[in-house]
Amino acid sequence: MSHFLVPPDECRKRHLMNSVNVKTAITLIGLGVVIIAVSIPLYLNKIKMNRAYGFRIRKAFESEDNWYRINRYGAKALIYWSVVSIIMGIVCLFIHPQHVLTVAKVCFISLLVPIVQTLYYARQI
Repeated sequence: MSHFLVPPDECRKRHLMNSVNVKTAITLIGLGVVIIAVSIPLYLNKIKMNRAYGFRIRKAFESEDNWYRINRYGAKALIYWSVVSIIMGIVCLFIHPQHVLTVAKVCFISLLVPIVQTLYYARQI
Protein backbone atom coordinates (compact mmCIF):
# COMPACT_ATOMS: atom_id res chain seq x y z
CA MET A 1 0.00 0.00 0.00
CA SER A 2 1.27 3.45 -0.85
CA HIS A 3 2.39 5.71 2.00
CA PHE A 4 0.35 8.46 0.34
CA LEU A 5 -3.06 6.84 0.88
CA VAL A 6 -4.56 6.20 4.27
CA PRO A 7 -5.09 2.46 4.88
CA PRO A 8 -8.81 1.51 5.05
CA ASP A 9 -8.67 0.36 8.68
CA GLU A 10 -7.06 3.66 9.70
CA CYS A 11 -9.79 5.53 7.80
CA ARG A 12 -12.44 3.77 9.82
CA LYS A 13 -10.62 4.58 13.06
CA ARG A 14 -10.50 8.26 12.16
CA HIS A 15 -14.01 8.13 10.69
CA LEU A 16 -12.49 8.84 7.28
CA MET A 17 -11.82 12.45 7.95
CA ASN A 18 -9.39 14.79 9.56
CA SER A 19 -10.29 18.44 9.91
CA VAL A 20 -7.50 19.57 7.52
CA ASN A 21 -8.64 17.02 4.97
CA VAL A 22 -12.27 18.11 5.19
CA LYS A 23 -11.53 21.84 5.06
CA THR A 24 -9.22 21.42 2.07
CA ALA A 25 -11.72 19.16 0.30
CA ILE A 26 -14.53 21.66 0.84
CA THR A 27 -12.31 24.50 -0.42
CA LEU A 28 -11.20 22.68 -3.59
CA ILE A 29 -14.67 21.33 -4.36
CA GLY A 30 -16.30 24.70 -3.64
CA LEU A 31 -13.77 26.56 -5.77
CA GLY A 32 -14.33 24.13 -8.63
CA VAL A 33 -18.10 24.49 -8.45
CA VAL A 34 -17.93 28.31 -8.32
CA ILE A 35 -15.55 28.50 -11.29
CA ILE A 36 -17.78 26.16 -13.31
CA ALA A 37 -20.81 28.30 -12.46
CA VAL A 38 -19.00 31.48 -13.51
CA SER A 39 -17.58 29.86 -16.67
CA ILE A 40 -20.79 28.39 -18.09
CA PRO A 41 -22.28 31.74 -19.25
CA LEU A 42 -18.94 32.62 -20.86
CA TYR A 43 -18.79 29.25 -22.60
CA LEU A 44 -22.35 29.69 -23.88
CA ASN A 45 -21.50 33.18 -25.24
CA LYS A 46 -24.13 34.77 -22.97
CA ILE A 47 -21.87 37.55 -21.69
CA LYS A 48 -21.52 40.61 -23.88
CA MET A 49 -18.26 42.53 -24.02
CA ASN A 50 -17.74 44.33 -20.72
CA ARG A 51 -15.00 45.41 -18.36
CA ALA A 52 -16.16 43.44 -15.30
CA TYR A 53 -16.70 39.79 -16.25
CA GLY A 54 -14.74 37.51 -18.55
CA PHE A 55 -11.21 37.37 -19.93
CA ARG A 56 -10.56 41.09 -20.10
CA ILE A 57 -7.46 41.27 -22.23
CA ARG A 58 -6.65 43.71 -25.00
CA LYS A 59 -7.14 41.16 -27.78
CA ALA A 60 -10.66 40.29 -26.51
CA PHE A 61 -11.71 43.94 -26.77
CA GLU A 62 -10.62 44.26 -30.41
CA SER A 63 -13.89 42.80 -31.69
CA GLU A 64 -17.01 40.99 -30.54
CA ASP A 65 -15.86 37.89 -32.38
CA ASN A 66 -12.58 37.91 -30.42
CA TRP A 67 -14.47 38.49 -27.17
CA TYR A 68 -16.68 35.46 -27.67
CA ARG A 69 -13.93 33.20 -29.03
CA ILE A 70 -11.44 34.01 -26.26
CA ASN A 71 -14.00 33.79 -23.47
CA ARG A 72 -15.44 30.54 -24.80
CA TYR A 73 -11.96 29.01 -25.00
CA GLY A 74 -10.99 30.30 -21.55
CA ALA A 75 -14.24 29.12 -19.98
CA LYS A 76 -13.76 25.64 -21.42
CA ALA A 77 -10.20 25.50 -20.05
CA LEU A 78 -11.40 26.69 -16.62
CA ILE A 79 -14.19 24.12 -16.58
CA TYR A 80 -11.69 21.34 -17.25
CA TRP A 81 -9.46 22.66 -14.48
CA SER A 82 -12.45 22.87 -12.14
CA VAL A 83 -13.32 19.23 -12.70
CA VAL A 84 -9.74 18.32 -11.75
CA SER A 85 -10.03 20.55 -8.67
CA ILE A 86 -13.24 18.81 -7.60
CA ILE A 87 -11.64 15.39 -8.08
CA MET A 88 -8.59 16.46 -6.08
CA GLY A 89 -10.90 17.76 -3.35
CA ILE A 90 -12.48 14.32 -3.10
CA VAL A 91 -9.02 12.71 -3.09
CA CYS A 92 -8.08 14.93 -0.12
CA LEU A 93 -10.59 13.02 1.99
CA PHE A 94 -8.59 9.83 1.54
CA ILE A 95 -4.96 10.87 1.88
CA HIS A 96 -2.76 11.49 4.90
CA PRO A 97 -3.20 14.97 6.36
CA GLN A 98 0.50 15.69 5.85
CA HIS A 99 -0.02 15.51 2.06
CA VAL A 100 -3.23 17.53 1.86
CA LEU A 101 -1.66 20.97 1.77
CA THR A 102 0.74 19.89 -0.96
CA VAL A 103 -2.22 18.72 -3.06
CA ALA A 104 -4.03 22.01 -2.39
CA LYS A 105 -0.99 24.10 -3.34
CA VAL A 106 -0.57 22.17 -6.59
CA CYS A 107 -4.26 22.71 -7.40
CA PHE A 108 -4.11 26.43 -6.72
CA ILE A 109 -0.91 26.90 -8.71
CA SER A 110 -2.33 24.80 -11.54
CA LEU A 111 -5.09 27.40 -11.92
CA LEU A 112 -2.48 29.33 -13.89
CA VAL A 113 -2.54 26.64 -16.61
CA PRO A 114 -5.97 27.50 -18.13
CA ILE A 115 -5.19 31.21 -17.81
CA VAL A 116 -1.87 30.86 -19.65
CA GLN A 117 -3.52 28.58 -22.24
CA THR A 118 -6.15 31.24 -22.88
CA LEU A 119 -3.57 34.00 -23.21
CA TYR A 120 -1.63 31.84 -25.67
CA TYR A 121 -4.84 31.11 -27.61
CA ALA A 122 -5.64 34.84 -27.78
CA ARG A 123 -2.22 35.54 -29.28
CA GLN A 124 -2.97 33.05 -32.07
CA ILE A 125 -6.13 34.87 -33.17
